[in-house]
Amino acid sequence: MSETTEIAVVETRALVPTQVYAPGGVLTLVEKLEAEARAVPVDISTAKGRDEVKSLAYKIARSKTALDDMGKKLNEDARARINAVDADRRLVRDRLDALKDEVRKPLTEWEDAEKARVKGHEDALAEIAALGRREGPITVEEAQARISAAKTTHADRDWREFRARALHLREQTLANLVLALELAERQAREAEELARLRAEQEERERQEAERLQAEREARIAEEAAETARQAERARAEAEARAAQEQAEVARLAAERQAREAEQRAAAAEARAAEEARQAEAARVAAEQRAERERQAAVEAERQRVAEEAEAQRRADEQRAADRAHRGRINSGAVAALLATGVTEEQARVIVTAIISGSIPNVSIRY
Repeated sequence: MSETTEIAVVETRALVPTQVYAPGGVLTLVEKLEAEARAVPVDISTAKGRDEVKSLAYKIARSKTALDDMGKKLNEDARARINAVDADRRLVRDRLDALKDEVRKPLTEWEDAEKARVKGHEDALAEIAALGRREGPITVEEAQARISAAKTTHADRDWREFRARALHLREQTLANLVLALELAERQAREAEELARLRAEQEERERQEAERLQAEREARIAEEAAETARQAERARAEAEARAAQEQAEVARLAAERQAREAEQRAAAAEARAAEEARQAEAARVAAEQRAERERQAAVEAERQRVAEEAEAQRRADEQRAADRAHRGRINSGAVAALLATGVTEEQARVIVTAIISGSIPNVSIRY
């Protein structure tokens, strides 16, 4: 590395920040530093050459820090100016919005009052219009009540510019209600006429029904008399047949009783034989069951003895394995204590004390 060729460190005191960070200023300065740094020969085969590389890198780092701090300071100054402008903007917005509301307040209050007045008129008109609306036919009483309400509802209201509209709507509503009243009255008259005609028709039907009922009762009485005569003849014939049938029934009953007696005797004999067979079968089954139960008891006892022996063997093996496992762990603990410099006797005493719980907060995990 040449001893006469060096790169200068950027000194902020020799630079004007606004000129450095003017368009193209930073790029020009960085390109100059890059050209100077890359023009320096590099020789890392000697300690001096390596030190010069370190020095060059350090100077570049100092230049970077100086330029970055300069730009940071420009940003802080610009941000302070922006914050001051923003504060003034907020003052303009807040104070002039308040002034605008203050100046307009009388007009706003008048507009709100005017809106409320107009809405009151519109609601009153809607109330009058509602009296004239109907979903279907109404009664005479309801029509008369609506006409009365249409004449008096908001009659003393100061309509002002809504006066013509209110008069027209009231007249239209009354006209609709008068028509509805006339229709209701006509329907009422028609309903009364229909009821009268229906009553006359019902009276005629009642009289016709009474005549037909009388004729039917006379016919029923005649039919009942004929039925009684026929029933008397049938009763006499039935009594004669019943006497004959009773005699035949008595004969058949006697024959049936004789057959049933024979069947009962045969059944009793068969039942006695079956009871004897069942008793013998029950005796044999009882003996076989007793033998099976004896053999099952012998097998259960043999199995119990074998299971107890197996359980004892596994328990002995488990205890032996546990003793061996604990012995290995305890021996390991003794060996570890020996490594600390205590004697074997002292180590065994310490392990025994830990196992017995004599040393608080100390235990051996098996």
